[in-house]
Amino acid sequence: MPELPEVQTVLNGFAEAIQGKSINALECYYPGTVVLDPQIGADVWPAQMIGYQRRGKYMLVHLSGGHSLIIHLRMTGKLVFAASSDEALLHERARFYLAGNEVVHFIDPRTFGKIVLCRTDNLDKYMPRLGLEPLEKEFNAKSLQAALANKKAPIKTVLLDQRVIAGLGNIYVCEILYHAGIMPDVPAGKLLLPGIKLIVKHTISVLNQAIMMGGTSVSDFRRIDDKSGEFQNFLAVYQKERCPKGHEVMRVKMAGRGSFYCPVCQNKQS
Repeated sequence: MPELPEVQTVLNGFAEAIQGKSINALECYYPGTVVLDPQIGADVWPAQMIGYQRRGKYMLVHLSGGHSLIIHLRMTGKLVFAASSDEALLHERARFYLAGNEVVHFIDPRTFGKIVLCRTDNLDKYMPRLGLEPLEKEFNAKSLQAALANKKAPIKTVLLDQRVIAGLGNIYVCEILYHAGIMPDVPAGKLLLPGIKLIVKHTISVLNQAIMMGGTSVSDFRRIDDKSGEFQNFLAVYQKERCPKGHEVMRVKMAGRGSFYCPVCQNKQS
């Protein structure tokens, strides 16, 4: 599933593709891919983007006329821009038609992705409860310490909880904990302030670096130009046999996912 850097990369590309252009239509080719707010009017299109933001793994695109799009890629969804296209693409579930015959395809082999078109006033009705945004000012040692307080679950599991921190997934949590020198099975509520500060520091640095490199492509992720990201070339432990310092990387199952860590480098904090 695309994580925060991948979602931000796709959102930036989508916003660039539609900036200043008229969106003339949104068509759905697979039942359930496009969800329509009952309160939207019949005069949604044409519309233009007037703003955009990311919330966790959700892309929010605000349109003229008081409407907004919520785009969630889920496991295999991707947006692909094309100068023109008349034929449906393989696994195409929806399509945005832009002025000048340009289009943005929503491709989703697993069909779990969603595009919600709603009144901007109704955004909260279609969004889940999400935690701290790790690239906003609200994310600091104090706020994270409060979020982790009294939690007995392993820190790896807690960081994956979107109600605690929005946008993190398996790849980046493995990388963040490696750089912070923290074992993934340490109970979250027992982390001391120095360790929490390191998590904050490396969460920000790892995510920003990944965004600069267009995200991580280890499976289905592609940018809006259908090219791969580059951060997979800089991963320290995820799907690696050895860490950057040459130690053997261990893999265990945590919360149903493969967790990669270095027992030497990550045995320094508690």
